[in-house]
Amino acid sequence: MKFETGDLVMIDPESIIYEALEAAANVGVIISSGILMYVHSPSSGNEVHFWAYDVVFDGKTFKNIPEEVLKTLEELKNDE
Repeated sequence: MKFETGDLVMIDPESIIYEALEAAANVGVIISSGILMYVHSPSSGNEVHFWAYDVVFDGKTFKNIPEEVLKTLEELKNDE
């Protein structure tokens, strides 16, 4: 898991779900512990875990937002 309850996050602007939230404030708060959605076991033997979180954006709760599309404010700042 990458995030904890209370962390401030933003949707990665490159993500396909960004457009769905673009009308709302893009800064959100994680309100749940990570939810393990899937474990992939490739032939290489290194398991890959896919996590999701419930996040509040602009007063609305969005459930099961994939970890891959969430970034911390610091990560987005470093990407610029």
